[in-house]
Amino acid sequence: MMNRRKAIGGILALTGISIASYSGFKFFYENTKSGKGQLHNYLSLISELADILLPRTQTPGAKEAKVQDYIISYMESCSSNKEYNNFLNGLKDLQETCLSTYDTTFEKCTMQQKIEIVQNFENNADSGGLFSKISNKINGRSFYTILKKVTIEGYCTSQMGATQLLGYELIPGRYNAITTIKSNQKAWATK
Repeated sequence: MMNRRKAIGGILALTGISIASYSGFKFFYENTKSGKGQLHNYLSLISELADILLPRTQTPGAKEAKVQDYIISYMESCSSNKEYNNFLNGLKDLQETCLSTYDTTFEKCTMQQKIEIVQNFENNADSGGLFSKISNKINGRSFYTILKKVTIEGYCTSQMGATQLLGYELIPGRYNAITTIKSNQKAWATK
């Protein structure tokens, strides 16, 4: 004869395992499902974000260097599905934040509002601690971390960034492993 308590415990354990496995499957399936091809809808938003991170000064800004095209191209063809989803969800969260806080999209916000929103994302970005490293392994890098890295990479590899921001020398004369840098000297770049 079966004990009623054991039977109820077994049923509850089986139910708990089923729910946990379904939730785990759903979580990992969502992060591996490819939804690439949607970033072109966010071109103006990505352009504005890149311009906030690297605005025009004595050198051209990120928008003038067409960094937004690089960001979309990189995310569509080179990023993992997990990072792509993090980036896409970050763009959606940013628009929702703007709509709930300022009743307008990010592109139509004032410059001060844009800077506040980006600073908020930066403050909530990865701190670099142990928990952050574990989270990065499991969930991938955060939206702001990806945006900042790809924006700087895109700007420094663009023609404007490499020639006007960095000290570009088409054919360097010689290789000096150890060299001194003068005050206010530009970093050196290659094509």
